[in-house]
Amino acid sequence: MTHDFLSKFIGSPARAQMLRVFTFNPNEPFTLGSIAKRAAVSLANAKKELTTLEAMGVVKRGKNMSVVLANGTKRLVKGKSKMDTWTLNTELKQIRAVSAFVHEVSPIKYETIVGALRRTGKISAVILSGNFMGDETRPADLIVALDSVNERRLESAIRGLEPTVGREIRYAAFTTPEFRYRLTIQDRLIRDTLDYPHLVLLDKTRLL
Repeated sequence: MTHDFLSKFIGSPARAQMLRVFTFNPNEPFTLGSIAKRAAVSLANAKKELTTLEAMGVVKRGKNMSVVLANGTKRLVKGKSKMDTWTLNTELKQIRAVSAFVHEVSPIKYETIVGALRRTGKISAVILSGNFMGDETRPADLIVALDSVNERRLESAIRGLEPTVGREIRYAAFTTPEFRYRLTIQDRLIRDTLDYPHLVLLDKTRLL
């Protein structure tokens, strides 16, 4: 990502991507596989950069009974076979400054989100909510309406955005007629999105 200041500044795109994931998810333990997948880097690069970040004290290794797996799901590890995990080292004296810097130089580029979604079909509405607004209690981070929903292409596009935003994106997708209908009946998911802080990136329905 040549336009990525953090990658340029650090001198390592893989380390920059992983640093985003850790700082945007400070309390979440990651296995080697899950951090590699979330940051969209190879296992070899993830292992190398974890060694560097751990040596600097930015992340710390532990054994965890509940881990995030490579597919993004959480699993409770039974018995004595705890897995190696890494988390942001919140005890590091400089970690607040590091985290603030990463957030400052990693603003969400909304045109990147819309651009990625446009490649999945003809979109009529895009709404950001949840973690994009700093409220993880909302049911979805992204709501998108398209003339025709291609689940495979949409899933691929959204997962491709995750390394940029540094976290998993929870989303809901509807066809444009279904989205219009849900608006008229005040569907719970739509209501729980629009009644709280949100950002409309695109609205061709002229209903938002």
